[in-house]
Parts: sequence; C-alpha cells; structure tokens
Amino acid sequence: MLDMGDESPTAFAQAFSAAITARQVSLSWLHRRLRDRANPISVATLSYWRAGERHPEGLRSLTALEDIEQLLGLDPGALLHLVGTRTRLGALAPAQNPFTETQVAEASEETLRLLDAPPIELTRALSAHVVSTVDENGMLRSRTAHVLIQAVAPFVHEMTYALMSAENIVRRPRSTLRGATLIREHLHESEHVYACVLRLDRPLLIGATTMLEISMEVPPPSTGALLVEDETAAFVMRPIRNLLLWTRFHPDAVPDWIHEFERSPATDGLVSTALTPLDSIHLSRRDFGPGILGLRWGYDR
Repeated sequence: MLDMGDESPTAFAQAFSAAITARQVSLSWLHRRLRDRANPISVATLSYWRAGERHPEGLRSLTALEDIEQLLGLDPGALLHLVGTRTRLGALAPAQNPFTETQVAEASEETLRLLDAPPIELTRALSAHVVSTVDENGMLRSRTAHVLIQAVAPFVHEMTYALMSAENIVRRPRSTLRGATLIREHLHESEHVYACVLRLDRPLLIGATTMLEISMEVPPPSTGALLVEDETAAFVMRPIRNLLLWTRFHPDAVPDWIHEFERSPATDGLVSTALTPLDSIHLSRRDFGPGILGLRWGYDR
C-alpha cells in the first residue's frame, strides 16, 4: 500500500506556526477567512495544528489547507506536503505493471528515468473510456481517452501517462489535452514504450478526482512497412471500476481477423480470443485489473 504519511507532524506545526507569525495574523482571523471561503475550521482545531497536538486529516481539512496556504502567502503545497495524511481511499491495491515481458519492463523503467517522471502509482484511474479510429489503410489513426483519475498521494500536480506494447511498435503520437499540459515526452528506442509527463491544470489533494481528455493522432508507419497489423489497448496498474474500449474501423478496411487480448488476475497469463470482424467493436470490463485489455487486427491480403 502506498504510504505517504512519514512526514513529521512537528515539521508541519513548526511551518504553520512560522507562517502565522510571519503574516502577523491571529487564529481568529484565519478562522474567519476560512469561513468566508466555505472551508470553516474551528479556532480550537487551528490551535491544535499549530501546537503539533493534531494535524490535518480527511478531505475537508486538506481542502482547507489549500486556502490556508493562500491566506498566509505560501507557495502551493508548502504545508500540504508536510502532512502525514491517512485520508481514507478505500481498498488501495499495490500498483503492479501488468507487462511481464522483460523488454517492455526494462524499457518502461528506462523511459520513466530519462523523463524524470513522477511515479505512475501517485494516481489511479477510476474509469476510462477509450475511442480508437482505424483509417482506410487499416492502421490506428487516432485515440481519445476520457479518464477519471484520483490522487492517492497528498499533493499531485504532475502525473505520468504511458502507452506500451509487447507485440507491436508504439508510434510517437501528436497529443491534444484537456485538464492538463504536456511538459515532457519520450519514445523508447525499442519502440515498445512511449511516456509523457502531464502537469494538471489544478493540483489534486489526496482523494480528489479530476477528468482528463487525452487525444492522440498516430502517424503512419515508416515507408516500406510490409505488415499491415496494429492494435489498440489500455493497461491499468490498479483495479479500475469501469473500462470501455471502442474501436471503429473505416468501412473500406474491416479486418480479415480481430483478436481480443487480456491479461488480468482473472486470466492465466495473456489470453487471446478471436472475434467476428466488424466495423465497430467495443470491449467493456468492470472492476478490472491490474491488467491489459485490447484488440489486435490484421489482413490476410
């Protein structure tokens, strides 16, 4: 279980007390300002925090901390990152990379290291709806994901988003984002892992959620590629409540064969199931993962 609560309560109390002194305000003043912002914290509680007898915990207190930082003229997260929080998140399974292939695992670790990326496990996806379109040449052309994410660390302002494949190459996409800004990206030389670092429009307190829209235009393969085969997939490192993949094929490029593939605790390794080729296929799972779910397709001609 991710444990982010090792910071000393004394460190928080000292920083909180010092900020009040520097701002030359009273606890009563702070109480009134928080009440005006609809984040009421009693004077007694603020006094306990300053003395180090208690520290903020729970979403209500952590939300008030953001206002306190603003009222005391502090940088965002200056107090929040000192809180040894135990906010209730429900069952939080350990993060697990579902890709067991050595090449992919090593490429993933190297890519995240080169990006100086925040750990993927600082957030978890609660639901994801992924729409993929396939062009007239039978190649994946675009992919749009609507993802509901939740912070499982005290203060999350950046997150990592990654695409991986064990069988096919991953092509560097052109991304359009809502809810975040792309600040760094890297395609591993193996072409099995692409990852990017996103800065959220609004930092998340632990337990808070936000929606992201991640649209990716996938460039065509390099000239001379002989194999007309591709895939679209999603992977999760923790169980996700709802996962929906919708793949739409150009009417002139309905595949000769389509396989659904899945790796999860419910399967014994990676399993592949043949599906009837259609121009629109969706896969849906509830309480899925950690695991991989996707489609592969190809043409006999």
